[in-house]
Amino acid sequence: MVMAYMISDKCDACGKCKEVCPVEAIAKGEKKYAIDAETCVNCGQCVDECSSEAIAEV
Repeated sequence: MVMAYMISDKCDACGKCKEVCPVEAIAKGEKKYAIDAETCVNCGQCVDECSSEAIAEV
């Protein structure tokens, strides 16, 4: 499966994206959050929630 979304270095690690993910595909990494391509269902809810505009379509 190809991941539709990616979290860039603009991520401020607020966690809002993780809170709205319906399939728990987002986890906190060392410096920012990351999306698990295997779990992501490409719903886009994380994009709408990200206030730092760090999530974009790949």
